[in-house]
Amino acid sequence: MTLTLQDAQLVSWKIFRKINDKLDPEKGKNWNPFVMVTDLLKEAGGVATAVKGLEGLESPDKCEAKEILARGLNDLLYSVFVLAEHYGVNLDETFLQQVNDYLLGFLT
Repeated sequence: MTLTLQDAQLVSWKIFRKINDKLDPEKGKNWNPFVMVTDLLKEAGGVATAVKGLEGLESPDKCEAKEILARGLNDLLYSVFVLAEHYGVNLDETFLQQVNDYLLGFLT
């Protein structure tokens, strides 16, 4: 299955809403933007640890580190997609613009 960034963003948002709507907001268990960002930072730490393992600076099991890296990167993407949708950011447009800006800046 192939998804555009916009498709992935919308699918992630729908999944997030289904999960979040079942949590009890009165007990503070639902996810708000602050909780999403802190989770994103937690996942980034896991990605950093996996990369250290793959580079031989930590955990010697590279197969396990690669699996952890894959899961962590996917968790990061999910969090980015949910935050983007929450704030109305179109990642398809902004990603292409950013890549274009990088290329123009590099080539000039």
